[in-house]
Amino acid sequence: MNNPIKPPRLKPGDTVGIASPAASFFSFTNNWLSRAQAAIENLSLKVQLANNALHQREHLNPAPELRVDDLHDLFADPDIKAIFCLSGGAGTNALLPLLDWDLIARSPKILMGYSANTALLLGIYARLNMVTFHGPTLLNGLSEFPKPLSYTLESIKDVLFTPTAPGPLEVPETWTDDAPSENSPRKMKNNSGWHWLKGGKAQGPLIGGNLHTLPILASTPFWPSFYDKILYLEEANMGNTVLMYAEEALAQCQQIGLFREISGLIIGKINNLSQDQEELLQSLIGYYTAAFDFPILTQVDIGHTSPQMILPNGIQATLDSEQNLFSIDEAAVV
Repeated sequence: MNNPIKPPRLKPGDTVGIASPAASFFSFTNNWLSRAQAAIENLSLKVQLANNALHQREHLNPAPELRVDDLHDLFADPDIKAIFCLSGGAGTNALLPLLDWDLIARSPKILMGYSANTALLLGIYARLNMVTFHGPTLLNGLSEFPKPLSYTLESIKDVLFTPTAPGPLEVPETWTDDAPSENSPRKMKNNSGWHWLKGGKAQGPLIGGNLHTLPILASTPFWPSFYDKILYLEEANMGNTVLMYAEEALAQCQQIGLFREISGLIIGKINNLSQDQEELLQSLIGYYTAAFDFPILTQVDIGHTSPQMILPNGIQATLDSEQNLFSIDEAAVV
């Protein structure tokens, strides 16, 4: 594939548009939204909400067409320089057949989200070869009390504001998987570091997202190439069934040949796992990737824990267990 299309970097004074492509089941108050907006404004940015961004909805309310209208409005507006997703949820794959690909291609912009937004991020990358950004949403990462964690903010500055390679990524000293609070900080715990489940070295473009969302794009026009890429995966613990769903998704990735194509694998921390569950997860990953020699780095700070690093789809990275290295090797913005 040719070099990916990189969006322009963020600059002080730019405006960020807020859209909600996913059908969110996350209840929030104005305090959450105000904190997130203040966090963005403290980066010397302005905030503009899309027409349907704040709908508390389920499934088809509002319809996918209205969510697509919001995205089209933000991509078409020359004053909007980036689009941040409000939250995760479900259903962004329903938007993909409705998108105006020519409109989006004419105006490359930073698009950032995670979880259910994986389908949107990967669909745009697959169709347009445009870099998209796996990172915090307004309500999950940017609405922390009293403010977002410094590691998350530094990742935003390093990846979205800076037209140079971020280079080696550091393990945050602390992290949390406590449920976000309306008016108190989450309890932090010491970070024991990232874990090499399998050693080796890999270089290639990053690609990935949510473990159970990513495979739903298989056999659609929105399934990207994974050949020689470093795949990253994250998952949310929504209850006692998380490892069952993780095993099903890992088995599907194996069966559709995904693990045959990639050069390396990154697995994010999963929130609220016991030690026994974490060990079982490591065993599941090892089992479904046993036939392959690529390096595997686990317990990385992406996804449904905090802080979060930003990973740009389509941008070159390196994994090297001998050097204990995970690096982003080129700029993601111009």
